[in-house]
Amino acid sequence: MLDSFSGSFAEARAKFIAASLAANARIHTYGQSDLVGSEGESLTCDVAVLGDDATEKAVIVITGTHGVEGYCGSAILHRWLTSQVGNTLAARIKIVLVHAINPWAFSHSTRTTENNVDLNRNFLLNSESFERLNSSYDRLVPFLHVKTYDASRNLAGHRAYKAYLEQHGWHIENEMLQGQTHRADGLFYSGKQPEWANHTFRKIINDHLSSAGTIGFLDWHTGVGSYGEIVHLIFDDQGSAEHAAATQWWGNVGTEGGAFNSGTVPKYEGLLCKAIRQELTEPRISGAVIEFGTADDYGMFRADCLDRWLRFEGREDSQYAAFRND
Repeated sequence: MLDSFSGSFAEARAKFIAASLAANARIHTYGQSDLVGSEGESLTCDVAVLGDDATEKAVIVITGTHGVEGYCGSAILHRWLTSQVGNTLAARIKIVLVHAINPWAFSHSTRTTENNVDLNRNFLLNSESFERLNSSYDRLVPFLHVKTYDASRNLAGHRAYKAYLEQHGWHIENEMLQGQTHRADGLFYSGKQPEWANHTFRKIINDHLSSAGTIGFLDWHTGVGSYGEIVHLIFDDQGSAEHAAATQWWGNVGTEGGAFNSGTVPKYEGLLCKAIRQELTEPRISGAVIEFGTADDYGMFRADCLDRWLRFEGREDSQYAAFRND
């Protein structure tokens, strides 16, 4: 199983393409031609398609929405392809595997796009949506915009952050996580317009899913949840047919608000998975964002703050390369 993991975007891409071709998948490449990767490599989102294009049922699996989280998603796709379990499944369902929808961030070992946009906040419906303040984000800036990589200061900052929310309410964190458009140097930045990956994902949907009547989706992520925990984030309303269908796939799991300190799932705005229904209004569509917990609260807090610091304050620091490649 370890041979499914990679040490770079280029290696992950090569493994995905090789495994896809061995599984007799059709490869479609969407290039981000105006940028290059950290090693000077070409940046692409590659899509492998198995099954009959005319099949009524389809599934789309997305990896790399948050760049560096693509290492896990890429390994999952590689392992699944090499197991050859898709040979039987593809006889009755179309399978669309999206490798690295955010290739620049994958290659550069960061979470956000080349414009610091959190892609999972960028799929907004109109220009007005890209002009909204998030006062809860501003309240937490003193804890998030830490200009240091010092672990002891980061830990003190995390404790102060938690103390503030214990006093004023954890709902502030949920509101902060929804996204913001007024701090281009901040976390969870929605951007000012659709990103390259936004346009590309919508094209992928229309290229490969437009004839399907029933669509399931999985969007692989890492971070949310306790270490090793699997969290299913289902964003359809509870009680809806779409929510019921998705929960049944994993043994009647629910949307796990317990993975968040507030006890409820944030009302994210601009989610990538919502674009499927935005583009295709007729099919039945169900699915989930699946998270693998990778660290405790402090570990995730420090990783997010450190990623932001490296992008905006730490480029000239002697420790930049060590932290970016860690």
